[in-house]
Amino acid sequence: MNGTFVITGTDTDVGKTVFAAALTAALGARYWKPVQAGLADGTDSETVARIGGIDPAWILPERHRLTIPASPHYSAAQEDIRIAKDDFAIPQVDGPLIIEGAGGVLVPVNPELLFADLFSDWALPVIIVAPTRLGT
Repeated sequence: MNGTFVITGTDTDVGKTVFAAALTAALGARYWKPVQAGLADGTDSETVARIGGIDPAWILPERHRLTIPASPHYSAAQEDIRIAKDDFAIPQVDGPLIIEGAGGVLVPVNPELLFADLFSDWALPVIIVAPTRLGT
């Protein structure tokens, strides 16, 4: 998938969404966040559209929208939602696609699957967003 990139991070709140918005805008790409955990403060998809000036039609719907702001495996369990590996077929789009993970690269999607596992299976270029602090 030429022009498709995965954005992940070392942990949550490191700037993945801001970076994803900038890259989406720069490439004239579509944006997809497969799992959104936490809806009270708005979604990352809404943030990407707003700060990147991205047409909402170019924002693909999340596969899972979870209310609780926690790791997807925890949120889904609390909300009695089953997340399966098969839920994450990469959408076919014309042109570039930016895919943003939730939390960090090692966040569990379900009890048997990490985002790192999905990213490996997808075999796409992965961009890791990290803070500039000691230990990163």
